[in-house]
Amino acid sequence: MHIRIVIFTLIFLLPLSLVAQDIPVDSLFARFEQTPSKQRSSLSSQLIKVFEKDEMYDYTVTKEHRKDKNFSQALVYLGFASYQLDLAKFQQSIIYGEKTLKFLDKDSLRWLSSCYEILNVALQRQGDFSKALKYTQKDYDIGLELSDLKIQSSALNSLAAINLSTEHFEEALNLIDQAITIERNNPDDQFRSLSIRLGIKSEILMSMDKPEEALTCIDEALEIEKKAGREDKMHIRSSQKADVLMRLKKLEECREVCLDNLAYFEKTQNYIEQIIALKQLGMCEKEMKHYNAAEQYLLKGNKLCEEIGARPLQWRILHQLYIINKETNQLSKAISYFERSTSIRDSLEDEKYQKALSEYQVSYETREKEAKIREQEKSLHNHLIWFLVLLILLILITIIVFVSLRLSSMRKKNILTLEESNRNKNQVFSILSHDLKNPVQAQKRMLDLICAHYDDISDADKKQQLLAVKESSESLSDLLANLLDWASLESGRLVYKPIRIDLPSVIKENIRRIQPLAKAKNITINSSIPQNLYVMADINFFGIVFYNLLHNAIKFSFKDGTVEVESEENNGIIYLRVRDHGVGMDDEEKQLIFNRNKISTHGTAGEVGTGIGLLVCKELINRSGSRISFTSEQMKGTTFTFTLEKADNPNINY
Repeated sequence: MHIRIVIFTLIFLLPLSLVAQDIPVDSLFARFEQTPSKQRSSLSSQLIKVFEKDEMYDYTVTKEHRKDKNFSQALVYLGFASYQLDLAKFQQSIIYGEKTLKFLDKDSLRWLSSCYEILNVALQRQGDFSKALKYTQKDYDIGLELSDLKIQSSALNSLAAINLSTEHFEEALNLIDQAITIERNNPDDQFRSLSIRLGIKSEILMSMDKPEEALTCIDEALEIEKKAGREDKMHIRSSQKADVLMRLKKLEECREVCLDNLAYFEKTQNYIEQIIALKQLGMCEKEMKHYNAAEQYLLKGNKLCEEIGARPLQWRILHQLYIINKETNQLSKAISYFERSTSIRDSLEDEKYQKALSEYQVSYETREKEAKIREQEKSLHNHLIWFLVLLILLILITIIVFVSLRLSSMRKKNILTLEESNRNKNQVFSILSHDLKNPVQAQKRMLDLICAHYDDISDADKKQQLLAVKESSESLSDLLANLLDWASLESGRLVYKPIRIDLPSVIKENIRRIQPLAKAKNITINSSIPQNLYVMADINFFGIVFYNLLHNAIKFSFKDGTVEVESEENNGIIYLRVRDHGVGMDDEEKQLIFNRNKISTHGTAGEVGTGIGLLVCKELINRSGSRISFTSEQMKGTTFTFTLEKADNPNINY
């Protein structure tokens, strides 16, 4: 009887074992996703075992975790996000990392920390430093809340890496020194984390042109990895040392190190480190004037960047290709690489990220001060009387200030008016300094290059570059028009004067004006407005609003797409719609769409803007007594709708 039970048990368990061992993770996960939520427990268990075996989790999975349906699903998504990150599939890692957050309880802080760290690394690799900063901040807050120095150290390391990537070197050095202090005082198994921190510090010191100090750091990190026998980490530290050797002009030694690293990373399929090794080899060969070899290494690295979406590394590789072709007088190729590298770098220099970084720096400093205050308060319990005295003084000061403000109410109104004027002025200056300066400088550099090498550039290349400058000038012209409209609104010079207008004719004229912009992306604009439809509107107001909405629709439409202009009548009100089928918006973008402080995003062809156009539309429509609304869904498009009063009888003189 017992033998039968054993045989039956083995027969029952064998298929599960085979599934866990033989079916690829991607196939097993696909089955998990296709299975209804209530029937996932068996597949969840199998996937968790696989991810545990492959060390995809930072913490031990308990029986309670496995029994909890939501938590077990969170573990599956977290493990798959980590698995995708190891394969350098950054977008997939982000998707499943964000899915993990939906299943994790806010009390599961350590697991949340692991998820934030995965998201942070994947987003940095894609060059989305704004979102990476957001998750790193949350990770650091968890470390503070749990008083967990290891989580704090990891978050500080990530913050340093973000500041390094965005060229805030002093801030990066300060952050990594804090992390190193934590690791020296609280070493982990064989100083693993300390080695990582020293590697980052070496890169920061190299960026600050301190190669000798960088060499000391990376040698210490490399010695730690050698003692621990961690071959993969030894090659990563060796890769960081290669940068130092190159800076110290030890080119032959650098090349040997890079070739050894490349062979190892190709064998282990570590794509990011392969790209870094290829970039280093390209730069090393360039320094040795071996331009053909340098270009081959860099082109191979660029291809890998395109395959996995590693945009920050791709920018650096394209910049090196530009330098090589410039030095070898291959001017047409140099121009092409210059344009591509500039385009990627401009997209990485995200103004939204710069604002988030500044806000976080203030928040970080504030939390540091609050932590010091809390420590001081522990030793100040015996001085409560002084606190009470200060409180009374504060109340007295508040009363005095309140009375003063009441007595100077007129002065306060003038100050507020001036402050509003200042804010508007600063906003214009910000736009002028960022959205005008950068493209104008890029045009100047391009024209300088053409003028300097005019006879060496083919007519076709010259024509192509001049067309690019022309398109950029047209974009700047639209920006200036929006700025003038916005300034007129703010100064009160733009007054609403409605008349009866022929709606289809005015729409047709505006479509004709914007047709060159649509043609550049092969976008078709379809209008289904019926003939003889008259409305009451200010023709200038309407033209500004409708042109901006068409411009916005084209900007965020995909190449070869369509934009529809439609109308609907209801109780004497005409609802005019401009619909595109482009990238759409997420919830955060929807909330900020008409915000004065909103930072515009790039269009599908890399178009840039300021967001002022939609702000002008909103204010014009409000002043005319109409309404504007929108609907949007990511990757399906956006529809803007605004209302107009119908003028029923075209023979009436208004």
